[in-house]
Amino acid sequence: MIELKRNGNIINKKYLEYFLPTVLVALANNIAIMVDSIIVGNMLGSVSMAAISVLAPVNQLYFSTTILFGIGASTLISFAKGKNDKEAADTTFTTATILLVILSAAFMIAQLVFVNNIAELLTPIEALRSELLKYYIPFIIGTPFALLLPSAVHCIRSDGRPKFASNLIIISNVINLVMDIVLMGPFKMGIAGSAIATVIGNVIAFCIMLTHFKNKKNTLHFDLSAALSPKKLRSECVSLFTTGISGALGAMLIIVTTLYMNTAIQNAGGQEGMVSMSVVSNCQIFISAFVTGASQTLTPIVSALFGERDTAGIKYAMKRATLLLLIAAAAITLVIEIIPAPVARLFGEKTPSEMAMIVPALRISALSFIGMSMSFLFMYYFTATQRKAMSLTVSIVNGIVLTIPFAYILSRLFGITGLWITSCAAQYGTWIVIAAMIIITIAKSNGRYSDMFLLDKADELLSFSVRSDADVSEIKLAVADKITDGDKAAEAVSELFAFVSGNDKSAENDIRIGREDGTYVIMLRNNGAEIDESNFSGKYKSFEHSVVLGMNQIKEII
Repeated sequence: MIELKRNGNIINKKYLEYFLPTVLVALANNIAIMVDSIIVGNMLGSVSMAAISVLAPVNQLYFSTTILFGIGASTLISFAKGKNDKEAADTTFTTATILLVILSAAFMIAQLVFVNNIAELLTPIEALRSELLKYYIPFIIGTPFALLLPSAVHCIRSDGRPKFASNLIIISNVINLVMDIVLMGPFKMGIAGSAIATVIGNVIAFCIMLTHFKNKKNTLHFDLSAALSPKKLRSECVSLFTTGISGALGAMLIIVTTLYMNTAIQNAGGQEGMVSMSVVSNCQIFISAFVTGASQTLTPIVSALFGERDTAGIKYAMKRATLLLLIAAAAITLVIEIIPAPVARLFGEKTPSEMAMIVPALRISALSFIGMSMSFLFMYYFTATQRKAMSLTVSIVNGIVLTIPFAYILSRLFGITGLWITSCAAQYGTWIVIAAMIIITIAKSNGRYSDMFLLDKADELLSFSVRSDADVSEIKLAVADKITDGDKAAEAVSELFAFVSGNDKSAENDIRIGREDGTYVIMLRNNGAEIDESNFSGKYKSFEHSVVLGMNQIKEII
């Protein structure tokens, strides 16, 4: 007889499928800055490169906005799809789009009006400010595309097209790279050409992105009923903000800490200190965006599984993410510890005095990467499992509560070296806070929770995974053997499995059987080709079918 056991094959494959696209989406805003810094550093020199890094707080504001609306919307969309609520998914998508259009216009106008004041706030060094303004003004004009593109890409990723989503980011940044070289080379446009190149890349990718909504795989549609109903619009706005606020606030608080750190480092090390901070910041941009992307990969998957109440699936996804993040963070840390000088030279040649400051700064800050990976992972996990208060706490603690006090104290004790140590102290301090929250929650749950996942115990009678080429009769016998008086459930499972497996023999299936109010509830997840439910002619036909993250999801009540 076939052995009925649950495995994580479907979840693991889905996580890996979404991993690279999500990392690229997370890098969408920041990778353009990093690419610009590398090319500008090599073509125009250290001062121009440092000028781009001075703009980091503004870029972080953009990044936090795309997290608020992109992650907030995609999380709610995935949760709604997990519950087979298509109307809620459309309403969320429409609301997020309307708000982003309004916010983009407000951001652009406000910055154009106060551009000189903002530049003075960002740096007191005249040479940096002069270069900054040349880059900043074209950057402002591209605001709508810088916000709408990555936010929409998050939603498209949750709509089951992760490869298309990642291709948009690749296209945007390849165009940015090529136009950087063209505009700063033959056209001699200097640092302004670098900003214009970024805008051109975003505009072209945005136009390509619009084709998704004409694609037959698209399930998201504009539902203007939310905009026409103040009560409904207000409710949707609250849901969006409370869902996306933890990740967004964490990014926003980094603006405050970045301003503080930039000022402290410029005071302690002058222009050379800011050049060092520029290299460190760009490395941190890459690892933080990578870590954010790997953590955000969890969000739509865990949200959908949480909507389905699939406890085992959530644990499989979390374990996969943890392993992948730890390996990646450790590998990147090791590279920087072994060859910090070549890493620094990626951003252009540096003077001996600059290198003397950059190398120890890189080595010390790299030690924070593993801590950062786990802090971000749990912040997004708490968001996906509707623990918004815990997610918000991690965001605030990590973003500002620990960073500024540590920076103040450590800089007094160790000078500029203390500022590099700050990131390590803040990240591992956040670990302690997360562990304390989990322990306290378990202790207060009266046995409801038993591990760090903080999930209710599964209420299924049976949960197992099986390939579509398995023998239907063996599955029927095994289900009947496992469930007391389960002949009816066994018959329904075998009918459902025979129908789904006939659609794609290479697919895999997760099947869960529960009991509610005297009826059996069967949940089947299948990663094969999309099924046509109208072809099902089984005895038990009271089922709902939807496509969630590119997978067939069927709920049958018998």
